[in-house]
Amino acid sequence: MANAGLLRMDGTPFQNGDRIFCDQHRATVRFVGEVPPTNGMWLGVEWDNPTRGKHNGCHEGKQYFHTSHPKSGSFIRPNKAQGGITAIQAVKSRYGLKQDQNGGVDSKELFVLDHNLQQTQVEMVGARKVNLLQSQFSKLKSITMYDMQVYSGGPDGELGYMCPIVTHLDVARNLLPSWESVADMAKQLRYLKDLNVSDNKLMLPRDPSSLSSCFAKLTNVTMNKMNLSWKEILTVCSMFPVLEELHVGFNNLIHLADSSHVFKCLKRLDVMTNSIQDWNEVLKLGNLPRLETLVISENKIQTVFFPDCSAKEKTSLFSYLKSLIIKKNIISDWSSINEMNKLKQLEELQLSGNPVVNSFKYETVRQLLVAKVGSLKLIDRTPITFEERKGAEIDYLKRYGKDWKNVGGSSDPAKNKPSLLFVEQHPRFQIMCDKWGAPEDSEFEEKSSALKESLLAVKIVSSEHPGKGELQKKLPATMTIEKLKTLIQRMFKMNTEPILAYSSSKKSNGPHIPLDHDMRQLGYFSIESSDTIHVSCVA
Repeated sequence: MANAGLLRMDGTPFQNGDRIFCDQHRATVRFVGEVPPTNGMWLGVEWDNPTRGKHNGCHEGKQYFHTSHPKSGSFIRPNKAQGGITAIQAVKSRYGLKQDQNGGVDSKELFVLDHNLQQTQVEMVGARKVNLLQSQFSKLKSITMYDMQVYSGGPDGELGYMCPIVTHLDVARNLLPSWESVADMAKQLRYLKDLNVSDNKLMLPRDPSSLSSCFAKLTNVTMNKMNLSWKEILTVCSMFPVLEELHVGFNNLIHLADSSHVFKCLKRLDVMTNSIQDWNEVLKLGNLPRLETLVISENKIQTVFFPDCSAKEKTSLFSYLKSLIIKKNIISDWSSINEMNKLKQLEELQLSGNPVVNSFKYETVRQLLVAKVGSLKLIDRTPITFEERKGAEIDYLKRYGKDWKNVGGSSDPAKNKPSLLFVEQHPRFQIMCDKWGAPEDSEFEEKSSALKESLLAVKIVSSEHPGKGELQKKLPATMTIEKLKTLIQRMFKMNTEPILAYSSSKKSNGPHIPLDHDMRQLGYFSIESSDTIHVSCVA
């Protein structure tokens, strides 16, 4: 019989490479045996927290094992090591019937799963019914064993027999020692599509191709906080033949590599919260054949560029990319936004938390993003309407029209020869001219900032609300029509959105000019003090 002091609670012996839990800390077993002149057996361990150890595996001049840090190693007695439990034990513990002191079902100990496969403890009416349902293991589709010190799947085939229809498995932050141990569970769950192994220290597979059949249906994998290099990630992912979604955040990644030979089916890649600085590293992913979403938030990227084409052309890289989520980087220049317009199919952009979005007021930044990237349909999850795009592009023409004319731009095609520098800085300008018409000289007339910010003393009348009479209001010229409508709804206590128009005080019988663009400011319509705003209801 094996030495009882070297056995786990379930009777299996400790071996090199095993993961253990001791005094609230995790470690990997690097040595099992005697350490003279002491008596008895020892485990030589390397702590996950390198500051917890005392040495590098060397004791009194003899090297018993090696560590990756100079002082991450220790010797501990086996009885101090908690070797963990099997997946079978974890499932029964979490999803089995909980009994109170009288032998009845205890609803206060009930655990359920939320949509992110995280454990939630609940106490509610009908908890006994939910607990009874969850105790029917054969009906479980989602299982989480988060932080339950699981070290193996358990007896061969038992997990699959007990939970035959599982599609989602979360074994994050456990004591699993290797990818072979993960594959042992996965092969039993033949419908498995979603796997989270985050915050585990798993030895790389010795023969990845031999394990591919265990992950035949796996489409979504999360490997956060595993201290993996990109090369190691590719080695692991070579086992997943139909992988569509991959999350590898918090791995301190700096370098990437061409991955098209591995990620043949990948549609979504999440590399947020790493240490990627150089956009050239990101370009190495540009040949992924089916990538639609790239999440690269919370890195250290300063500039975006696609050097394979000119300012007015489309890049051959990221041919299917529709969504770029690049929040909380350090992008500060608008030339990076121009470069994003080179992406053939970009529809969604999330850019918050970058210095460039602080260069103007939010409304102006959004308008510039809409105008500069012609294919966008969503910015920070907010849809772009046809009217918003129209307004943004017309405003862009007015904002930069004078610069365009000064460097050779003209509404006459024969004379229109803007400088190359202007074209590089405003690659969509001509497209917008062709779409909405080139800006006229009258639109370049500058108004003083004092005039723009001055208050307009206007009259507001509504023939449908005669009891209110003629209201006098002082409104800022920078107020948008949308905000004015909200103000008027409150003033007249209207339940529907009003229709607005104005008439000039200088023309007693002049026409009513519609205020028909919600995102425009009053100053855009050339409203002056003493003019009248007319209010009517939607028909």
